[in-house]
Amino acid sequence: MTLPPAGEPHDDLLRRAVLPADGLADLHAAARGVLWLAADPETGRRRLWQWHDRLEDGRPRPLSPEHLDIASRLNGYGGGSLACLGEHAIFVEADSQTLHRQPLSGGEARPWWARHGNRYGGLTPDPHRRRLLAVEESGHGRDASQRLVALDGEHRQVLDAGADFYGAPALSPCGTRLAWVEWDLGVMPWQRSRLRQARLDARGRLHDLTHWDAGAAITQPRFTAANGLIVLSDHGGWWQPYRVTGRAGALDVRRLGKRQADHASTPWQLGECQHLWPTGDQGVLMAFEEGAARIRVTDGQGREHAPILRDAARLVGLAHADGWLYAITQGARHAARLSRVNLTTHAEETLFALPTPEHPPLPRTLQATVADGQRVSAFVYASTAASTRPPPLIVRVHGGPTSASYPVFDPLVHYWTQHGFAVADINPRGSGNAGRAYRERLAGEWGRSDVEDVIALTTSLVARGLADPDRLFVRGQSAGGFTVLNLLATSPLFRAGASLYGVTDAPHLATRTHRFESGYLDWLLGDAHTQRVRSPIHRLDAFTTPVIFFQGNRDSVVVPEQTLAMAEALRRRGVPARVMLFDDEGHGIRQPHNRCRMIAAELQFFVEQGDGQG
Repeated sequence: MTLPPAGEPHDDLLRRAVLPADGLADLHAAARGVLWLAADPETGRRRLWQWHDRLEDGRPRPLSPEHLDIASRLNGYGGGSLACLGEHAIFVEADSQTLHRQPLSGGEARPWWARHGNRYGGLTPDPHRRRLLAVEESGHGRDASQRLVALDGEHRQVLDAGADFYGAPALSPCGTRLAWVEWDLGVMPWQRSRLRQARLDARGRLHDLTHWDAGAAITQPRFTAANGLIVLSDHGGWWQPYRVTGRAGALDVRRLGKRQADHASTPWQLGECQHLWPTGDQGVLMAFEEGAARIRVTDGQGREHAPILRDAARLVGLAHADGWLYAITQGARHAARLSRVNLTTHAEETLFALPTPEHPPLPRTLQATVADGQRVSAFVYASTAASTRPPPLIVRVHGGPTSASYPVFDPLVHYWTQHGFAVADINPRGSGNAGRAYRERLAGEWGRSDVEDVIALTTSLVARGLADPDRLFVRGQSAGGFTVLNLLATSPLFRAGASLYGVTDAPHLATRTHRFESGYLDWLLGDAHTQRVRSPIHRLDAFTTPVIFFQGNRDSVVVPEQTLAMAEALRRRGVPARVMLFDDEGHGIRQPHNRCRMIAAELQFFVEQGDGQG
């Protein structure tokens, strides 16, 4: 294994590899067109963009200033950091969590609301009262608290408090009904949450509060154009749409449609929108089929009609206005892009797109059987190198661990396949998008079942002649890093591993991580003893495989002390362990110049460790 010679083709590949494939988010439609956030390819900062058909050259334009990064810090993962209120956009500046107001006609963004020490997310416009609804969080660690608030730029009104966590609120088109999701400390929103509803008076105060607790997870409450409420609940085993009617003590909950599939991805962030009801007799639903999102127009009862956006495999967000549906999607043949669909004719048009090469690597879905008879799948990308022997393989483990891999174009996968590697994106047991039962197979099993799944899948690929058994590599980020390190302590299958801000010491993490996930490890691992014995830092004697670590110094989820301690302990035992620290990064390496350094170092590390095998 050798790297290609330095030069423009290799440098160009690296520059493309640092671009995020999912760099578009927070989609909103308004009278002045559609708004969204896009990561700046030069700085990594998220900027506000706008498109409408009256722009002079017809091209989208950035609105927010280059020096501002837009992101919510609520729950550590944010979401819902943008809303449109009248002739202005309101967004959350990442570092200070100050809300800024940006004129949609152009001009300067100015601070609109700030409250020292508070974080904001789930922004929702209340145009009837010229105010903004939001989830507000204050404090740190387990002492943090949240509440539902209304802001008008000068005054703050607390609408509801007392729950441990709040999801993004949804306001009915008539402005008289409010719905939101809340959940308790110690569980995650995809484990158990409850729906709350209230009536709003003319002054915006809440009355006649109701709740629905299905004993499962409820997500994404949305009002129809006729002011009906539809939510996604997985009490039937899948996140499916339900219409909720009635009053306190007499709620009527009825399922829409018959498809047994998840209609939402795992809610790690606030403000996600993956179903919409633009008219009284029309809806737009997304459902996962074999790990890929499929989007369909339905009637008002959820009965499916026409498929739309057929080349999409991941749905990031939906919005609608004036007879048009807007969607941010990713697909096997395209990076993130913004499209619009005419809801009458179903004609489609691309408005904005991140770059995609002419011949992107396309995934194959392959499966392997694990110990309990469950089938575990992966999306596998072939190497572009011509060779008489099977290619080296990089197995990638997603974070979460209840997130998921998708069969979509990723510039990083393209980079690896162009350098002669095959790539496998695995969805081990516990991954999202495959129903509640599959997600809950990880309960008490993290660090064991996920390790078994990666070994089974990799072994199957080798047996099929799709990977060289002497040149196998594994990498994972965050929770995926925990899986990688436990793999290396369990099996000699891999030549080297890469841990990107991965968990190394679960009991220590439980005392340091943010409030959102403070009880998560108990569900994933069990008691303190199990957390200790499954933590890589306490399995050092089992390590022989070289590891490279990447870590942000500002990471509040997996603190850098964990990574540094793990690497030093491995080196003391003679195991090669490299560390790359990034002073200006948090939980994730986002800035392009840092990602460039990381990707190049990781590839070089894998090449070096594989060279001994020819």
